[in-house]
Amino acid sequence: MRIDVRELELGPLVVKGEVLETDLGFDASELCLLDKVLVSLTAERQLREVRIRGDFRVGVELPCSRCLEPVRFPILAKFDQFYESNADHRLAGEIELQERDTEIAFFSGDFIEVADIVREQILLSLPMKPICQEQCQGLCPHCGKNRNLDACNCESVLVDPRLVKLLKIKNRISF
Repeated sequence: MRIDVRELELGPLVVKGEVLETDLGFDASELCLLDKVLVSLTAERQLREVRIRGDFRVGVELPCSRCLEPVRFPILAKFDQFYESNADHRLAGEIELQERDTEIAFFSGDFIEVADIVREQILLSLPMKPICQEQCQGLCPHCGKNRNLDACNCESVLVDPRLVKLLKIKNRISF
């Protein structure tokens, strides 16, 4: 799904449609979409800029950062972004960023890809470290068992291998 910037010369453009999961380019082992991504947006020309406002809703499934079990996470994203053409900007040498530059995205040619907007909004909506439950105990670092499902008998004391000889001496000299 793309927005043709040339069509905005005639007036605002309302776009509704589906962004395919394959267009988003997510790795299935890291993030899985549970629903269709139905996008509704309005694009309009404002002097040299293009303003795109819209929203979408999608459910995602990603692995818990502690135990790797799947976690479902709903996303309701509303966006309001400004775009400028790369052709209007000098891209050689050093360029000092202004505060306004952090609020604007750039596009090349005559098209803005809606899939890029959706991908960015999904990534911004995800938690830094998703967890399945607040009390998640994670995986055992020794045997790899999920400690939420099974208790393991692994020793929980981790010893630096460089200090093993000192630990043996300490154990021989018991107080």
